[in-house]
Amino acid sequence: MIRSVFEQRLSSLKQNWPLQFSTLVVVTSCYLVVIISFLLSQNLQKILTLWGNDLQMTVYLNEESEPSEVQLLQEKIRENKNVGRVKLITKEEALKEFRGQMASYAPDLLTHGDILNLIPASLQISLSESTAGMEHLKILDALASVLKSEEIVSEVSYGQDWVKKYSQLIFYFQRACEAIGIIILGAALFVLSNVIRASVQSRRQEIEVLELIGAMPSMIRLPFLVEGASIGFLSSVLAVTISYLMYSGITGMFEKQLQFLQLSGHLSFINTLVIIFFCSIGTGLGAIGSYLCVRQINDGWAAKSL
Repeated sequence: MIRSVFEQRLSSLKQNWPLQFSTLVVVTSCYLVVIISFLLSQNLQKILTLWGNDLQMTVYLNEESEPSEVQLLQEKIRENKNVGRVKLITKEEALKEFRGQMASYAPDLLTHGDILNLIPASLQISLSESTAGMEHLKILDALASVLKSEEIVSEVSYGQDWVKKYSQLIFYFQRACEAIGIIILGAALFVLSNVIRASVQSRRQEIEVLELIGAMPSMIRLPFLVEGASIGFLSSVLAVTISYLMYSGITGMFEKQLQFLQLSGHLSFINTLVIIFFCSIGTGLGAIGSYLCVRQINDGWAAKSL
């Protein structure tokens, strides 16, 4: 039986190789789009986590705040288990840092004596290293809402506007990738089904003879199932290979031409488990597409059509 299945498979490949090759190209392209979407989503999420780890909150204090009140506020902030460090920046320290930053841009501005009154004291808050990067924005939002109610706090800033917009962008991008992935996988299933249907039609007489002599269902259906699963497997492997080559080229560009962004060390390709899962899905789609076309075989399908 194994030899018979192999011979049928070989015969099918010889007869329909142009259609199978074009199907392989189309399905590989479909799988490639899915992998690229997943890679983009994964690495954009990592970039958000990376930037989230560098987020710091600046709490600006009122002019009339007393040292004892500032000390109480610091102790209250440290009670939060998610807070790692709280540093007081006095007006003098803030002015010194400001002068260092502005010395080459506006030296005349630093000669004004009233500039010290324009720079408030502040608290620099960093989150604990054990805090998950994806949770940083939520934690900072909750902490900011508490601190804004304090009388000695005039303003709280932590770059929340751009982080929220970036988070929303990633959220909508991921939802769009999921929708596109479902549509593309459905299209791949449709294409795979069509090539198996064409293969079945080209061997109709052979199937009729096998039905009439009482061949087992597995003997008739197995070559088509193997054909669909093989195309699905090869397509998924090719898609992973091409996407890896593209990923290597892009990370190489980041290392050489866009090194100042310092992103290449934080980007990553999909892990081995995801690759195995993806190839299994690709193979399974091929087998499902084949089964949809051959499930009626050995029920008098070929004879009934005459």
